[in-house]
Amino acid sequence: MAANRESHNNLFYSNIILVITYSILFIFKFFYSIISNSLALQADAYDSLTDIAMYFVALIGIIYSNKKPNEKFPYGYYRIENIISLIFSIFIFITAYNIITESISTIYDTINGKEKIIHVSSDIMMFLLISLTITILSSLYLFVVGKKSKSPILMSEFKEKLFDNLISGTVIVGFVGSLFNFFMLDPIISLIISIFIIKGGYEIFLNSTKILLDAVIDFENRTELISIIESFPQLKKINKLDVRSYGRYLIIELDASLKKNFPLSQLEKIKDAILKKVQKNFPCIFKIILISRSEPQQIIRVAVPLKNNESTDSIISDHYGEASFFAIMDFKKESDGKKLINLSIKENKFKDVEKRKGILISEWLSSEKIDKIYLKKELNKGPKLIYKSNLVTISIINLQNLQDIINLELTNMN
Repeated sequence: MAANRESHNNLFYSNIILVITYSILFIFKFFYSIISNSLALQADAYDSLTDIAMYFVALIGIIYSNKKPNEKFPYGYYRIENIISLIFSIFIFITAYNIITESISTIYDTINGKEKIIHVSSDIMMFLLISLTITILSSLYLFVVGKKSKSPILMSEFKEKLFDNLISGTVIVGFVGSLFNFFMLDPIISLIISIFIIKGGYEIFLNSTKILLDAVIDFENRTELISIIESFPQLKKINKLDVRSYGRYLIIELDASLKKNFPLSQLEKIKDAILKKVQKNFPCIFKIILISRSEPQQIIRVAVPLKNNESTDSIISDHYGEASFFAIMDFKKESDGKKLINLSIKENKFKDVEKRKGILISEWLSSEKIDKIYLKKELNKGPKLIYKSNLVTISIINLQNLQDIINLELTNMN
């Protein structure tokens, strides 16, 4: 919770600083664009305006992320920022269109001898250099804060700022060209900047529309995400996993089959545990919706500690922690009984560990999603609790070899 609060505060104050910074830059850029008669600087001013819009929308999203969901808004208020983003994107398109038409008109007039004079002064050149410096420093600020807070949102904003550095640099190039009476460079640069403005507006429009239409997003770390969720032994199978975006936050909709006899009272607990583990790797995921089902168990996975590895003739070990091997078997329920469909014998990699040996073995076998383990003696409290929490049945037997266990399972319909 403390880490999430710190990340939230970093986002909030970072966006406040950036809104103020780029508002000041916009005012000065627009003012100097009028004085200098420069379309490129005007386009750069409107590019700063798109940044203001982006950070302002982000602020709204951060503020509303603290509002709790209710009956009318069960998913919260996160999509408010997408509605505002959609409105801003339309404004961006209109602005870019006006700059493009004026740039093309200026280029046409210049070709026909009606050159548009750009007025260059030391004040304007000084401001352009200061503006570029501020843009570079804001990029570095986003990078440092993003790295420190491990925020993918801030790191994404840092990458966007790299384009702003390029745009501010080209505006300076245009003014340098004007010093040598090469005024054609200004509308050309203005045209190029407009294309970047349209690109930014299109991305905002597309992302906002997808989210408002509740589209499933293509989560690039999907394999890693599934692997984390599958590590929970209480889940037998992931039937479906969708990732949806609400504002700048992500929600996982997880349809999973739970282990047989999973207590419904533990459902919220397992959901919170999954979310906590997922958020360590993906802080942008803030909620998991778990759709659970308990299907008839067709496959039963059984584990047995062994002294040796002689296939079905292997001797059952008297001591759980000292077992050299563990057999893991899958039995399939059929209409006329059970059938052994898989047998693997794995080396006990914790045999020579001095401390917590039993606990480590129990955690390992639980991660293999076993349903039952046969033992000759009762377990200590620690390993026993791990099996209990993972709904693994412990059966105490007095049998000699693995084939005896197989015969017992084949005659047992449970």
